[in-house]
Amino acid sequence: MKKLLLLLAILPFMISCNGQEKIDLSKSTLNEPIEKIISYNDKLFIGIETVEYPFSLLVENDESKNYTFDGIDLKGQKVIFQINSEKLKTDSITRFGGGHIDLVPLKSAEDLNKNLKKFNADNKIYGIRIGIESQKLKTEILKKLQNKYGKGTKNPNTDHGLYWNIKNENKFIFFAPDYGRLIILNNTNLSKTCYWDTFNGLIDFGGCDNAKYTEELTKNRTKPEDIKNKPIIKVDKNWNINEFINNKSTESDFVKSSTNKNFERMLTTDADENILALSYQNEYNDIYFYFETSDKKTDNPNKNILVGYNISNLNKIEVIFANGLKQGMKYEDVINLFDKNQILNYEDLKYSNYIEIKNGAHKITLNFDGENKLSGLYTNIKNYR
Repeated sequence: MKKLLLLLAILPFMISCNGQEKIDLSKSTLNEPIEKIISYNDKLFIGIETVEYPFSLLVENDESKNYTFDGIDLKGQKVIFQINSEKLKTDSITRFGGGHIDLVPLKSAEDLNKNLKKFNADNKIYGIRIGIESQKLKTEILKKLQNKYGKGTKNPNTDHGLYWNIKNENKFIFFAPDYGRLIILNNTNLSKTCYWDTFNGLIDFGGCDNAKYTEELTKNRTKPEDIKNKPIIKVDKNWNINEFINNKSTESDFVKSSTNKNFERMLTTDADENILALSYQNEYNDIYFYFETSDKKTDNPNKNILVGYNISNLNKIEVIFANGLKQGMKYEDVINLFDKNQILNYEDLKYSNYIEIKNGAHKITLNFDGENKLSGLYTNIKNYR
């Protein structure tokens, strides 16, 4: 009986097109098992993409052939499914040092189940994110939405964005043409007063408590006061950490060092086995080291070069700076510590909550918390060349 009910629930949003069944995403209940709405014959990826959305596990189809939206063919558009993940309800958008992508190919049910277990994730979706790049597609999608749900509410954070809060369907819809996205969410288990992502900014549906909302989004973060045996990190005047030299030390140097404790090696490749990223992550202390391989096909620890690092929460380590910086130092005091010629975009500091320092081929980003105290730093040579 359960199987029959599930089949009856899925059939309404499947249509036939040239003998091939396509799924009409406009009719999704946003509660379907992920396996029922993907095909392993497609080019699928699963994992983390913090710019897209940092607090969910994502299944991404970059060249969709199997989906429509209320009669509009989505062939060639990016379609992303959001899956609730308890593990990712943390301060992931800052802990990885800005935009972070860790997507791996999804080719089988075994791959899916392994990743659902890894991220402590549900096996059902709760959201859909559709790429809408062409003006024609944006116009067609908007017309469909407004015919069904009305004019929508102007998003004050964007130039042309609109949103709908469909209370009788427990659904949020965000039309973000400035960033090429249509986002549809089942809000049953989401905040009813706040919503945030990088494409829409913070939306206040009425009575939004931003601090409380952020705390709920990151409820599984590790609190600094609970950290035991904090590692000692020494940062020299050239922003090198411990015994490592940026753009010179190798992965082998790191692996053999005393610093290498509680780190996990993360190698990200695409479907063609090209190396996209290599890092070592210590999520307990929020320390990350980034390496660059000699080419996209070669993974040689003796030739993989350290190009940057991220310490996203200085409260989780014991840090010693050789240049006068101190953990928790006030924003204004940090500015006064450096020559203005060392600071990028010096004139914009009064609008910012971070400071960018030039150091040869590197750019060092100093981050500050809500009390304008130094809370983290990030450097990566690839972001400054």
